[in-house]
Amino acid sequence: MESEDRRWVVSWIGLVVVVAVASWVLLLRPWHRSGGSTGELTAVVGFVGALLTAIVALVGMTVTRQSDRRLSQERDQSERRLEQEHRDEHGRLKLDAAMRAGALFSSPTGEPVDPASVASSLLALTKLDNADLAVTLLVDFWSKAAERVSTEAAILVIDAALRSRQQPNAQLVAAEILCRQASRLDSCQSLHWPSVIDGSWDPDFGPKTKLLLVEALINMTLAGVVNENSLRSVAVRLYGIWHGDPDKRIQGCVGKLISALTEKLAGLGYTDFIQGNQKVMLDDLLAAADSATENPDGFLDRLVEDRYEKLMAWAAQCTSNALDLNIGSLATAG
Repeated sequence: MESEDRRWVVSWIGLVVVVAVASWVLLLRPWHRSGGSTGELTAVVGFVGALLTAIVALVGMTVTRQSDRRLSQERDQSERRLEQEHRDEHGRLKLDAAMRAGALFSSPTGEPVDPASVASSLLALTKLDNADLAVTLLVDFWSKAAERVSTEAAILVIDAALRSRQQPNAQLVAAEILCRQASRLDSCQSLHWPSVIDGSWDPDFGPKTKLLLVEALINMTLAGVVNENSLRSVAVRLYGIWHGDPDKRIQGCVGKLISALTEKLAGLGYTDFIQGNQKVMLDDLLAAADSATENPDGFLDRLVEDRYEKLMAWAAQCTSNALDLNIGSLATAG
């Protein structure tokens, strides 16, 4: 029994003793001196007995309450201990799996590792909550000088890192890599752009992550062919950023970029653009363009102005018959 429980019991026992003594002094002793009747004695004894019974019952209830509380505390401690052991075991299993995945990056014979093995290892790391490690390794594995992983696999790793909300550093590194390699991507290929930001946006991205992703989208677009497919693609993706971010400064910058495309978009001859399971109307794009504002940061405003001019010059090259009809082009309509 805990010390607090013992104190409660001792206190109640002391109260019983005090009541018994007080009953003797105040009731039984005066009655004995005055030679009271047997009926009066019976009443006094009955009263004292009932009082003592009630006190004993209270003592029992108190002890039961203290015992239940102690058992509850022990049960909670046991559950917390089991949960901690489960987390520790889960962590050990994840670490072991991550080490096994890492072992696949090198060959025991010194031969070059198969790209499929590298890709599967990187993706395995993202599934083991090691997206930050996966994208850091991707810096070396996905380079122009020595490409050891396909573009499609690299985009999947970047997509997983951008989805890892608990690892903001992984998101930043992923955005940095995407921006570096943007000129190698095809804006009309869905496998060349992370699905998490394809027509949608996460407003909880850090400021640098947001700017890097916008920069990557612009660089990818400017490096690619100029046709109706790529024009639709960049417009819908920019609108997804504008619509998904409540920050007025972000909306002002992105609205400025969208305004570089609106003249050509209006000349396409239709007013609706598919964005996932939604329709983006031409009026929506025009409204986004109207929100263009100068950024209080003069340096950033100059950079946005530069991208705006380049994007406008790029869009101006798109002609009415510039349409890609090759295999896979149908996906740019949805």
